[in-house]
Amino acid sequence: MTAITKVLIANRGEIACRVITTCHRMGISTVAVFSDSDANARFVKMADQACHLGGSLASESYLRGDKIIEIAKLTGANAIHPGYGFLSENAEFAEQVAKAGIIFIGPTPESIRILGDKISAKRFLTEHAPKVPVIPGYNGDDQSLDTLTKAALGIEFPVLLKASAGGGGKGMRTVYNADNLKSEIEAAKGESLRAFGSEQLLIEKYFTSVRHVEVQIFGDQYGNIYHINERDCSIQRRHQKIVEETPCPEMSEELRYSMTAAALEIGRKLGYVGAGTVEFILDAKTQKFYFLEVNTRLQVEHAITEAISGLDLVELQILVAQGENLRKVPSINQLSFQGHAIECRICAEDPGNDFSPVTGKILKWRQIDFTRQLAGVRYDTGIEDGSEISIYYDSMIAKLIVHAPTRKQAITTMALVLSQTVILGIVTNQKFLLNVMRNPRFQSGVYDTGFIGAEIDNLKPALSDVEESRLAIVGFMFDWAMRNAQRQALRNISSGWKNNSVKKNIQKLIVEDCDVLELEYEHHHHGASEPQFVFGFTKGEKKQETNRKAVLNELKLNQAQMQLPGQHLVTGLLVCTIDGLREQYYVADSPSGINDRIMYVHTASYGSQVRVVKQDRLKSTSQEDEADNLSAYTSPMPCRILKILAPTGTKVKKNDPILTVESMKTEVKLISRHDGVVTVKVEEGQMVDARVLLCQVE
Repeated sequence: MTAITKVLIANRGEIACRVITTCHRMGISTVAVFSDSDANARFVKMADQACHLGGSLASESYLRGDKIIEIAKLTGANAIHPGYGFLSENAEFAEQVAKAGIIFIGPTPESIRILGDKISAKRFLTEHAPKVPVIPGYNGDDQSLDTLTKAALGIEFPVLLKASAGGGGKGMRTVYNADNLKSEIEAAKGESLRAFGSEQLLIEKYFTSVRHVEVQIFGDQYGNIYHINERDCSIQRRHQKIVEETPCPEMSEELRYSMTAAALEIGRKLGYVGAGTVEFILDAKTQKFYFLEVNTRLQVEHAITEAISGLDLVELQILVAQGENLRKVPSINQLSFQGHAIECRICAEDPGNDFSPVTGKILKWRQIDFTRQLAGVRYDTGIEDGSEISIYYDSMIAKLIVHAPTRKQAITTMALVLSQTVILGIVTNQKFLLNVMRNPRFQSGVYDTGFIGAEIDNLKPALSDVEESRLAIVGFMFDWAMRNAQRQALRNISSGWKNNSVKKNIQKLIVEDCDVLELEYEHHHHGASEPQFVFGFTKGEKKQETNRKAVLNELKLNQAQMQLPGQHLVTGLLVCTIDGLREQYYVADSPSGINDRIMYVHTASYGSQVRVVKQDRLKSTSQEDEADNLSAYTSPMPCRILKILAPTGTKVKKNDPILTVESMKTEVKLISRHDGVVTVKVEEGQMVDARVLLCQVE
């Protein structure tokens, strides 16, 4: 038995922070490795030592197994924890780690080879565990386009194309008919090759109404194998989980016994060592389940299993890796499951734009101080104020985990925590997740993997007129206070004073991409210590509201930055009373242009960030029209040009694809808005920033 004294974490972000926390609690030193874009990341600051790996692309850094091993030797780390993603399920890397005399905190290379690949896993089950039901499909060696097409046509549509070496929804596509089958196979193979270094696919029958349920297993080097209950992961978009819970809301004790027994059988047949997850699909109507895959690593959603069991799975990984016998570990041998746990994945993405990933800077991150205010709440994250969300990695920026005695209490608490968590400066799915918690179908527990598709209109409600006008007032008052604080001349005259009382004060604002809202306002002084205003609102030609009263009670800003006009990182807390209701709003400022100001506002009553734009009064209508004409053909985010589908000179029709881009592990096709001739402005493989002109159709 070799004691682990220093661990190198071959990963980044929240999982690196998570592993470092447990290592430090166990008295183990840590080493972080980082790419160019992660040089100032939170996990780098948390580790005892940190070494630069390479460029921001994963292929130049976190996938450089040879360099990671060199750094482990250099720093004296006698173990490597791979986290999840990147090299966590790479058998060759695990072998090279062992050959270097370093402990790999994970399963054996043999297990990774057999179970980490979806095709070999199915073959293993067919031979060694034939009683475990598998999904009908094709998993043969012949991966030619013709063979895959023929195999798919032999299965009843819809079918699911899956990267054999994949995970996290990458290289996975649902095909509903034969019309676009070949192009989808080619796209899935290409995405799989870029993400996992293999273009091998398997094809399965796609079930339209199932739950995604997985069982956490844990084994040691002495043949002991345990299950740590199941998790339901059915709330998904793009085949990726965003909400998980345990236990599964629709699971009888008999079914739980059968499913966990099947998972343990797989583990025993293989002599599995370490943490693993056996995934199944469950037809709730028939109560039949089918084997899906095995993830030979720690899962993103492991925290909810920890919540109901009281275990630290990273600690168990380390104990098993250094040769401990699990039968001598009291926590897992006295296992009991208490209460209900839910995890929500907060991602930098836009639910209103088909969950497209977004990039940018976190201007303000504030989580509930649950040690003082709320028990059973946990944040797993790698972000902090000023963190940059880049193009290069997954869009998940934080996980919220809630544990409560009952499912109903867990949902209620999660809704509260989501609404009070502050993330300013970047678009996220926070409000979308809050709406999931408030959704009656989710609350009933009777849902499946089609939940988001079926409920999408209920999960993305538009701002009401009352919310829009209230948030516009907050944005206005923040902007007014900023300008008032920065005034250098005539400071003895109240802001907003005019010698022409007939002409009204007008301010135009846009709240969350709604139509322009025109505020007509009066600043009432009357010797009051707190600025007071009266507002009227006009949208288009229609006057909406009048005599809305507001008082600016308090504004606390970062004083070091407040005096700098045009400063980007101004954050603060604004307290104001609108129509008699006093609330506090977290605010952040991101000026743009001469008179533009982009303000971000968060209030618990709305539940997430809202963007308020003060319009540039000098921008002409013709400029705006020109920008609108080009906007559909500019990069929606920093991205890499994967493939030009319609080269310059190509005649296209409306809705024809022009090119494919990739950002944050997600492929997006740019579609023609009308008939015309294409002029392409970029090249394949080129990296471009957001809002760069990619092509024109004339």
